[in-house]
Amino acid sequence: MKHLKNSKWTAIKKIKNWRHFEVINIYKKEKKVEMFSVCDKKIRIEVSFKDLKNQMKWHSGWVEIVD
Repeated sequence: MKHLKNSKWTAIKKIKNWRHFEVINIYKKEKKVEMFSVCDKKIRIEVSFKDLKNQMKWHSGWVEIVD
């Protein structure tokens, strides 16, 4: 789990108009992470571990995706 702290992620589909997020909190019991948008730090989301593993939803690191 520690490897998730401060890790960077790219959403395949935009979330609140942004794709690039960074993990700020890990909730082991709930099996999810809290992330913030790198471009708008006020935007925070929670994502399950299961969704992070789904490459149809998320890619590890910051990847350029053209719509």
